[in-house]
This record gives sequence, C-alpha cells and structure tokens, in this order.
Amino acid sequence: MDRKLAWVGLNLLPSLTPRRRELLLRRCGGPAEACEALARGLPEDLRAEIGDKVSSELATADPEQEILLAGRAGAEILTLDDPGYPAPLREIPIPPPVLYVRGGWKPEDACAVAIVGTRRCTSYGRVVAKKLAAQLAGRGVTVVSGLAPGIDAAAHEGALSVGRTIAVLGSGLGKPYPAGREPLIAEIAKRGAVMSEFPWEMPGSQWTFPRRNRIIAGLARAVVVVEAPERSGALITVDHALAQGKEVLAVPGPITSEASRGSNRLLQDGAKPVLSADDVLAELGMPSLPLPAAPTLPPEAQSVYGLLSQEPLDPSEIVARTGLPHPQVSQILLDLVLAGRVQELPGRKYVRA
Repeated sequence: MDRKLAWVGLNLLPSLTPRRRELLLRRCGGPAEACEALARGLPEDLRAEIGDKVSSELATADPEQEILLAGRAGAEILTLDDPGYPAPLREIPIPPPVLYVRGGWKPEDACAVAIVGTRRCTSYGRVVAKKLAAQLAGRGVTVVSGLAPGIDAAAHEGALSVGRTIAVLGSGLGKPYPAGREPLIAEIAKRGAVMSEFPWEMPGSQWTFPRRNRIIAGLARAVVVVEAPERSGALITVDHALAQGKEVLAVPGPITSEASRGSNRLLQDGAKPVLSADDVLAELGMPSLPLPAAPTLPPEAQSVYGLLSQEPLDPSEIVARTGLPHPQVSQILLDLVLAGRVQELPGRKYVRA
C-alpha cells in the first residue's frame, strides 16, 4: 500500500489510539506494513494489546475518499513523510501522523506564539488578546490559537489585521466547531493556516479538544494565557507547553474576576507576567516595540477619560460628573475599551487600562 494512503487509513481508525498506533508501528516497521498486518490478522500477543476492532475498522476505512474530500475543499493532507509537515511538531511527543491543512504552514511560522484563554471572556480579556495578537503579528510573529469563541477568536482577529495566524481545530476541517465560523476560517486560510489532525468529517467531542491543545503548544515557542478560570482548556495547553519545554506567560487580571482565577494562579506558580507585547517579544529574543504616540481624544472623550484613574466608576457616576448624556457616555466608554485605553471590570465599572 502507498505510504500516504496507509497513514491516512490508520488515522481513520477510531480504536487506534496514539499509544496503540505507536506500538503497532514499532512492531510492524511502518504505516504500510501496519495496514498489511491488520489486513491479514495480527499475532495473538499484539492483538491483545491493539484490540479486535481495529482490523474491522480498517476494512471499512476509505483513505482515497478522505483525500478526495480534502482536495475538493482546497485542503491538503500532510503526513510525517511530507517535507511540508510543520517542523516544530516533529519535536513533540507522539506528533500527529496526519494533518489536514487549509492554507499553508511556512518556515517563518516557526517564530510563533500561542494566545489562549476562556470562551467566556470579559471585554478586558477580548481587548487584550486582540491587541497583543496584532502587535506580535505586526512584528512577524505568527499567532496560534484554537478558533474557539472568546480569547481564541479575538487573537485570530487581531493577528489577521496585520499578519499571520494559525487555527488548530478540535474537529475535522469538514465539521468545524463552532458552527458559523466559516468566514473567519476562510480568512485565516488566506493569511495563514487552519489545521486539524482529525478525519475530515469528524465532529468535535469531549476528548478531541484537549488532544488538539498539544498541537497548539507544539507549534508555538511560547504560550500566553490571557484569561482562564480555574477549570479551563487553556490550562491543558499550558500543561502540554511545560511538558514540551516551552515558556508560559500569563496576563494579570482582577482578583475578583472568575475569568482570571486560573491565569492569576499561573502567575503565583511562576509564569512570567505579560504587561505588554514587549514581555512576549523579550521571551523570543526580539527587540521591543516602539512606543506609539497616544492619539488625541475629542473633548467629550477626554472628559470621560480624565475621570478614570485607579478608581473604578460606572456609567451613571460618569454621567453625573460630566453632565454628558448616558448614550454618549456608553459609546465613549466602548470606544476607549476597544482602543485599549480603558478596562471594563465586573459590574460594568471602568478604569484606565
């Protein structure tokens, strides 16, 4: 059997876990030999470790159809044998033998940073993720994340504004999760890559997302956690990063915010704090960003901004102190948050960022 078809065929077998696959490949010598051994029947001792279902699953697997589906959608399938396979993933424990890719991994993507965090992020977390991603991508750093709503999506959007980004899915590329992300996926494919190790039409499940997190960590030289509660998939990415010898950094958040409990705990445990993109660039051995001049604010916005120091204020207090209409104050606050100059705290209170 052709080696590429063999790799894709083995990847289609639900019962062939990574551990079982490694055992089978060691005993058989390669993917084609493993498929031949499964087809003719494994020795009893190996079958006891691999299981009885794998051979029957191979009989119904159709790797040629899988390659056809990917090709029709403009994607390619890379295996460990292909020169275009991402070099950093060859270095991680049990690298994915098959990658489905829309767009393309480029050698310059070896300078990459993962930005990850919670789906239920605050506006502060969203603004920080987007701003960090844009500043890093503007310096030629590829931003890696998982396409989930919240911090992941903000990181991709920020990177796309000026540079490259890579999205790693926890489902097959033919069944992207979450639904409705197709426009963002198409844009990422144009300006970077969307990839998955899972078969084309495989839906996401409880175990696929934690497993894909090792690829997010594997593609990156460092992992930045923007917001993460105490139980968060982002912390699984951190575990993989530490196991792979990667740097872990975290953005401090309010101690009263549930969304920052896990990321603040990382700082307690020794993760490096990120106060600006310069902190991440320093980890990569790159020079700091030039300090941008703060844009001049219109008089009404300046009056609102002038009230916000370290004392959190809510919109009603700002209306009372400035005399501006409530809708105008709300719009000014939104503009200042999006510009990264004001931070929204829990309870709709605002302070200078």
